[in-house]
Amino acid sequence: MVAKNRRPIDCGNVRVQFVARHDLANTSVVEMNTPRGRMRLSSREATLLEIVGYADQCGGLDHVASVLSELVESVDPSMLLAAARLCPIVWSQRLGYLLEATSARVLADVLADHVRRHARTVGPLVRAKPLTGAPRAARWRLAINETVEPDL
Repeated sequence: MVAKNRRPIDCGNVRVQFVARHDLANTSVVEMNTPRGRMRLSSREATLLEIVGYADQCGGLDHVASVLSELVESVDPSMLLAAARLCPIVWSQRLGYLLEATSARVLADVLADHVRRHARTVGPLVRAKPLTGAPRAARWRLAINETVEPDL
């Protein structure tokens, strides 16, 4: 993620696509040492929200659910709530639903109250698909317009 639009770059057989986010400076980060110096990375909590928010760029919700199931054990619930307050509410709705579906009940419960207080409309689980006729997850104010099957 970058603060301003940037063209994709090709590195051999790999194409790197940048996602611009105007409020990137508010994202929770951690610093890591690498052989090339220090690098700022999104915190695990912010990463969970971002991969749900940008699921299309991350290989779809099935892949996101797989990654999510690997990260949840090391997520701090209070930091997840803090990160959720800085993101669009629909990201919390989607993440809460996926956490609940992957048996990460403690983290899902942390987001449930946030969603209850801030979600004003029913959001789509998948942004590009219609809401009409989709079953609803009342706790998450979410239209379940796709079946999610983690690639475990």
